[in-house]
Amino acid sequence: MAARTNGKIGFALGGLGGINAHGVGFLEAARALGIEPDFVTCSSGMIRWVADWLEEKPLLPRLEEQLGLGNRFPPPFHWMNTLWIATFGDPATFRPAVWEYWRRWMQPVDWADAKTLLDRLWPAQVYVPRRDPEDLARIASVMNASAIPVAFNSVHPASGREYLHVNPAAQEALEVKVGAIGDPVKYVAISESAVRGALWLYFYGFDDNMNPDGLVDGSYHRQFIASELHGCDRIYLARPRNSRWDGRLPQNYFEVQDFTTDHGFDSAYAAELAGLRQINRLIADGKLHGGDFHSVELIEVEVRRQYGFFEPLEERSVFDEAFRTAYHVLTSKESMG
Repeated sequence: MAARTNGKIGFALGGLGGINAHGVGFLEAARALGIEPDFVTCSSGMIRWVADWLEEKPLLPRLEEQLGLGNRFPPPFHWMNTLWIATFGDPATFRPAVWEYWRRWMQPVDWADAKTLLDRLWPAQVYVPRRDPEDLARIASVMNASAIPVAFNSVHPASGREYLHVNPAAQEALEVKVGAIGDPVKYVAISESAVRGALWLYFYGFDDNMNPDGLVDGSYHRQFIASELHGCDRIYLARPRNSRWDGRLPQNYFEVQDFTTDHGFDSAYAAELAGLRQINRLIADGKLHGGDFHSVELIEVEVRRQYGFFEPLEERSVFDEAFRTAYHVLTSKESMG
């Protein structure tokens, strides 16, 4: 690995509802160029891919295996893939909570209590995670062993607290001390339970027996972890979203759901970057100066297409486009010598 001659860089990779081909393409482009970040952050589904990348595993074969499981129906019937996964689950990630649904009906029901009845008819738990505990432990071990600072997030709804899970290298880079889950500190060590919580979708429900730490996927709260990368000179943000709405505006219920989800993630993203952009402006205006402040270049590498509700979430073309775009952007920005 050649030494970088033009400052520090950070990678921020956002997870979004199983759409990981874009982030995988970005990571593979960086690997092809031999570019290693000074800090990497991730959320949701990108956590597993970052661990594989750190372990120097080939990502494309794993992605293609996942594509084969999720894309059973070719165009023009690709919309049926969404219905298939919604009905039968994802073999590697989750299964429908059918047994759990009927088991609730075996328990006493207070027919006069509307909430109890709703809990039976439309429970919060729709799916059950299928992730292998050994794989969760592997992810934690790989990240903790990495010399590259790594961080991902989770949220504890009962306390309203976001946790940032950091490996030892990230603890040193951020100059922070970590506590245990439940402590009133923001920074928590990376562990198997931390990985499990950071991958816990809302549709898995909030059963304390299944999820004793009470953590859920942090991307719902903050899809991109960028503010902690303020020590970098450039931050690459691999976004599985386009900043604009491509195509017609919503005309039906499902398109409105897409619109609502996209803008929910966009609002958190905008808030995350607002502080960094404000500091950049104050430095440019000469209102902040000195060794404690420096501008940070924000480089967005976005998906160019608009995902629809019934469109395939993962495609090889998304990986290929992300690889080409990231390769070009990284080549033009990074001076190695």
